[in-house]
Amino acid sequence: MSSMPHLSAIHFLLTYRCTYECDHCFVWGSPEQEGTMTLAQVRHVIDEAIELGTVDTVYFEGGEPTLVYPVMIKAAEYARAMGLEFGVVSNCHFAESVEDAALWLEPLARLGIADLSLSSYIYFTEDHDERLLRNAVQAAGDLGIGEAMGVLEVGAAADLRDLGVACGDPAAIMYKGRAAAKLAPAQADLGGRRAEDLVTCPYEDLDDPGRVHIGPDGEVQVCQGISAGNCFSRPLEEIVAGYAPRERQVVGALLRGGPWELSRATGLEPQRARYADECHLCYELRSRLRDRFPEVLAPGQCYGAGLAAEAQSGA
Repeated sequence: MSSMPHLSAIHFLLTYRCTYECDHCFVWGSPEQEGTMTLAQVRHVIDEAIELGTVDTVYFEGGEPTLVYPVMIKAAEYARAMGLEFGVVSNCHFAESVEDAALWLEPLARLGIADLSLSSYIYFTEDHDERLLRNAVQAAGDLGIGEAMGVLEVGAAADLRDLGVACGDPAAIMYKGRAAAKLAPAQADLGGRRAEDLVTCPYEDLDDPGRVHIGPDGEVQVCQGISAGNCFSRPLEEIVAGYAPRERQVVGALLRGGPWELSRATGLEPQRARYADECHLCYELRSRLRDRFPEVLAPGQCYGAGLAAEAQSGA
């Protein structure tokens, strides 16, 4: 029996490139980043996901997935032809006008998109123009996909009440990736927690993941930067069936007692007195353990591979 019996969604990181360089990005996305999935790779993973018998939805994310728009549309067409629902997460960079936004969103409406998440990252990008978000929201409504649309907010909320969009509380920041380096230290200094109190993994179900992320490197990530295996070198069915979280390096320790147990189990002393949250300590430890567990702590992109050492550590 599969060790991921409730795996229902594959989140494709189609590209690591993005029009922004948000401080909270877990894959260190930016205009300079490289790494893009081919259509053949996406189709291959979709075919293997169908064979699992549990996956019913795929998402196209990034980076910014619309930077590889033809691949995204063809992949969405293929997913629908195979009987899957699909969603897209976008920062609306294309929505210079409502008319332009409709031009980009119409193929998604035609395909019957189930979830359109439009990002509002005004807290993290100084030059972010809320006009783009507003244009995209209006176009989505005009195309009849308003019910499938949501505004993905982190750290600050856009005011879209005049468009009939209710914006709740922004999502909590998870201090992994660039957020661990850029945002976590100040937050930890303001009101952090002791390392020995960080004894759970509150954001991901590592025991029985309902979703995984897969990017250009093929790593099947049960949490961003924690891989269950590489689906470009092993069949996805084999990876899923062989996933034994309690026995897997790093994952087992996190399940036993969160980041604090990972520190104890690996003999690594935390580098700070206080941490912003569980992700902050976990990311710091994992960054220092990558040479020890290279097959588990992957892909390197999630750890700022190629960037300055201080940025990678999040210290």
